[in-house]
Amino acid sequence: MTKPPVELLEFLHRHDPAIQSLALGLRRVVLEEIAPCHEYIFAMGPRVVLLYGLTERVIADCICSVAVFRRHVNLQFHRGSELPDKLHVLEGDGKRMRHITLKKLSELDRPELRAYLRQARKRAPVGKRAARIEEGVVTRIKRQSAPPRSAYPLPRL
Repeated sequence: MTKPPVELLEFLHRHDPAIQSLALGLRRVVLEEIAPCHEYIFAMGPRVVLLYGLTERVIADCICSVAVFRRHVNLQFHRGSELPDKLHVLEGDGKRMRHITLKKLSELDRPELRAYLRQARKRAPVGKRAARIEEGVVTRIKRQSAPPRSAYPLPRL
């Protein structure tokens, strides 16, 4: 299994160790069910987001994502409204997206997580858009941009 990139660990550093472990554990579960795939990691304010897709157009063709919040981690299905939800575990009432909220490491053992991931992968849009990879995980990181420079320099003290 692919080791977490150093940049991901840096993004997660500001979170509680329990949430860090939960996020990394959920990443492992996702990769075990989705790979071979493309992974796109970025920080969005205080959140850390990991997107997964079968093509290099991860944002457009996203199967699922992991969103790391302060007190929980969400496994989000970008076409979750299309997934059969016989167990009624998918949350959200948006037009397309559904999610499962995880708060404890022990929840990673829930068998429905893997079942929903497999269903989402089967329904993944690929078409002729972009080249798929044959094995492994291709990870891209969006680095945090530097804060904008002030138009007025600060006075020296």
